[in-house]
Amino acid sequence: MNIIQFTLNRQQKKLTLNFDSNHQLSFDFEYLRVFSPSEAKPKSGAKTPEVFHKKEVQLTRIEPLGKYGHRLVFDDKHSAIFTDQTFKILFEDYNVNWQDYCESLTGNQNRETSINFVEVK
Repeated sequence: MNIIQFTLNRQQKKLTLNFDSNHQLSFDFEYLRVFSPSEAKPKSGAKTPEVFHKKEVQLTRIEPLGKYGHRLVFDDKHSAIFTDQTFKILFEDYNVNWQDYCESLTGNQNRETSINFVEVK
């Protein structure tokens, strides 16, 4: 199964992948950003990636990298290489991944976009 087409829906913040086997997978941008391969190894013994405030993240670009996969570039300056296999695993593990991630959120470590206020004197 090889990817033959990507479809970005910026309004719904979704990426749809079409495969040569007529299969189709769809992902939220936020899920791809949180579980990107470079974030996949949780720090400090955590069960899930420690990535927060990505609910409004946008996927800005997809760059083909030949046999290595595709680089996804997000508007928060993060990028990561996703292989066809990575997409399949993320799709298969979505329910467990997302539930564990949502349960790990606390206080200021949440999904909402963070705005830092600075007192002007």
